[in-house]
Formats: sequence, C-alpha cells, structure tokens
Amino acid sequence: MNKQTYITIWMIEDHAAFRTNLTEIVNASDSIRCERNFSSCEEAIECLEAEKQHPEVMLIDLALPGMSGIEGLSKIREIDPKIQCIMLTSSERQKHVVDAIQTGASGYLLKSVAFEQIIRGIEDVAQGGASLDPQIASLVLDAFPKKNTAGSDFDLTDREIEVLQALATGKIIKEIADELNLSSNTIKFHIANTYKKLNVQSQAGAVAKGIRKGII
Repeated sequence: MNKQTYITIWMIEDHAAFRTNLTEIVNASDSIRCERNFSSCEEAIECLEAEKQHPEVMLIDLALPGMSGIEGLSKIREIDPKIQCIMLTSSERQKHVVDAIQTGASGYLLKSVAFEQIIRGIEDVAQGGASLDPQIASLVLDAFPKKNTAGSDFDLTDREIEVLQALATGKIIKEIADELNLSSNTIKFHIANTYKKLNVQSQAGAVAKGIRKGII
C-alpha cells in the first residue's frame, strides 16, 4: 500500500449504473478509494500512460466495447506489472477464467456477488492474496490435467505445493498459516522458495504456472 491509509483503485466498467453504485460503496468503506473510473480499456490505458501515480488495484470488466478486458489486462500488466488486477464480470465460462489468470489477473469475481465480497476481494489482493470465488477457483483448478511428477519437475516440496494450492483458492498468508498450524513467516518462506523455483515474480504468476504445469 502507499503512504495513505487506504487502497487506491481504478475501475473499468461500461455499465454506468453498476459503475456508479460500486464506486459509491467502495468509497464509503474505510479502506478503499476509487480514484478514477472508465467505460473502456482504451481510456484507462491512455490515463495510465499519462499519469505517474498508478493505482494499487484495478477492477476490469471482461466484456467491454472495443478492447476486451483480457486484452486490456495484458496491456496494463505491460505498463505497470505492480498493479494488481481483478476481473469483475458476469461470465463463469472456464476459458474466460483461465485466460484471465494466465494473463496475470490476481482475482476473478462475479458481479452477482455481494458488494461486501468485492470489497473483501480488493483488500485480499492488496495484501498479497488472490481473490477467487470458491466456485471460480474450482473451475481454474479443474482446467488442466494434473501430473503426478509435476511438482518434482520444479523441485517443489509437498509443503510448497500445499501452500500453492491454498494460494490458488484465494487464501491469504494468515489464513494459510492458521490452516496449516504454521507461522506467517514460515508461509512467506515457502512462498518465496516457490517463486524462485517456478521463476515467477508474483502470486498470480505462481498460481498460473502451477495450473498450466499441472502442479495444482
């Protein structure tokens, strides 16, 4: 997070009423501020390229006029890979979910969920977690065939694979530590080792590679 006490977000959403309602809900929270919103990826990307100060998190609709949400996600990641992106959509199609995760999305939330869940998702992603509805996570984890030796191909330990699986379902470090009865520092150690072995720089990258390679 930046020096301010709240998480800064930008939103890309072409449905005006939904965009207005979500912006109001977000800004009424104590932890998040939606500083800008856009109706297209083209507008958002132009602003990102012009502005020096970027948001910590971006909410991106999948189905947009002109450039799609997935295309926009790819370009946003090129401009500033530090921005955590959450796809916010009505689509539950497995291909859309997998494409988003593989392109670098840190989360995938359905518009049908409660606004409170969206706020929690933003907070989780900003804290280094992922934001996947359990139903969506199951789609991702079922998308690729598992390989019994996939973990050993990368020299991952059983514990590192266990932690990676937990990350893939959207759990944050504290939740994983509590579930495995380990300290948060130990979980961070396993995550750092996993990043190094998989040659990735982020949780989204680790989860995406773990899925593609059949590790999780």
